[in-house]
Amino acid sequence: MYIVANKNQFTDPFYQTTFEIYPWESDLLQSPVVRRLKFLSHYGTGSFTTSAKHSRFEHTLGVWTIISTFFQKEEELRLAALLHDIGHLPFSHAVERTLGFNHHGLTESLIKDEAIGSILQTYGFDPLRIIAILNMDSPLSHKTYNLSADHLDSFLRDSYMLGKRMKHPAEIIRKITFHHHYVEADIDTAKTIMEAIHFDHTHFLHPTLLALDVLLAEAIKVYAMHHHVELSVIKGLTNQELIQLLASSHVQLIHDFLSIIMFYPEKISVQQVSGENTRTVDVKKVYDKSPLVDGIPLTSLCHESHQLLESIRSLQRQYYFTII
Repeated sequence: MYIVANKNQFTDPFYQTTFEIYPWESDLLQSPVVRRLKFLSHYGTGSFTTSAKHSRFEHTLGVWTIISTFFQKEEELRLAALLHDIGHLPFSHAVERTLGFNHHGLTESLIKDEAIGSILQTYGFDPLRIIAILNMDSPLSHKTYNLSADHLDSFLRDSYMLGKRMKHPAEIIRKITFHHHYVEADIDTAKTIMEAIHFDHTHFLHPTLLALDVLLAEAIKVYAMHHHVELSVIKGLTNQELIQLLASSHVQLIHDFLSIIMFYPEKISVQQVSGENTRTVDVKKVYDKSPLVDGIPLTSLCHESHQLLESIRSLQRQYYFTII
């Protein structure tokens, strides 16, 4: 269970591994800032239309578990893993770019704020040092085409929850290691990870899910305009609180959008070309990562995995949709 009752030890139910907890980690896990992540869906609006119901909290504990398992004594890196997503908006990435937010910046602000900063400082940690780790290349995250702990958990967790037939993530984690900052595995395990990366992309970049994200962002914009509030009103809210905020509005268009997002996604019709009354959604970013095998990217060793990587990159395109 995702219940951290033991202040000295944690067993991750997803990866089925147990490790020792530092006192400061125990305190952070009890904080409302970290606990809020329980109420943010990792899969955005896709949590309404797929079997991917897991939360940003579960993902955070998964990343923390990976880092704590392979970098047990690196206290600051473990802290960065535990705090790396606390700035996420409701429904995670669903409306972030569209509405001009950056969860990395929001995370940094929360780490410096009293609620988190005071816990860190009580135990002799500098909040600015944790922020610096989040902005440098590390096993937690980096800007290369190799795989980090953060993305590894996302790909394995999403794919598993979506029903991908593969080795259990607990078995996969037992067969990986880290080559400097990068995830490394034997070739069979690396292929399994690459298949999960591809599978996840084809689902979270499905045009219907992208369209639902667009409608949620539009609903928030309409709410802010009609109720004369800043878009920043949604910062710090949970999924449910955002839905309740929008549902409290008297604006019918907002209720129409919520109805489609929550109950009737079938009303989304994906089009091949732009036309009258179509909306547009752009896929400008993919996570074209590869695990290593003996220090070499899998996609350089395996033609099939290279094809999967190219397939992921081909998903950067424009979609059109209408509401029927």
